[in-house]
Amino acid sequence: MTKVYDYVIIGSGFGGSVSAMRLAEKGYSVLVLEKGKRFADQDFAKSNWQFWKYLWLPALRAHGILQISILKGVMVLHGAGLG
Repeated sequence: MTKVYDYVIIGSGFGGSVSAMRLAEKGYSVLVLEKGKRFADQDFAKSNWQFWKYLWLPALRAHGILQISILKGVMVLHGAGLG
């Protein structure tokens, strides 16, 4: 079964969630895509030593909420979770 959407929003951060809401309010069908997973309370680190619960580095079996992106001249720590 193929679904067709009027708009696809990448990420539900502030800009994405507000855009999706405004479009839906106007009657458009909207798909919001997220990266990462839905986190439960027990998924969050209890100390700094639990880096695998902080960082999103699947190759190292770390599935936390923060991803590191290294760009030209800057390193960015940003969210990688649902919601």
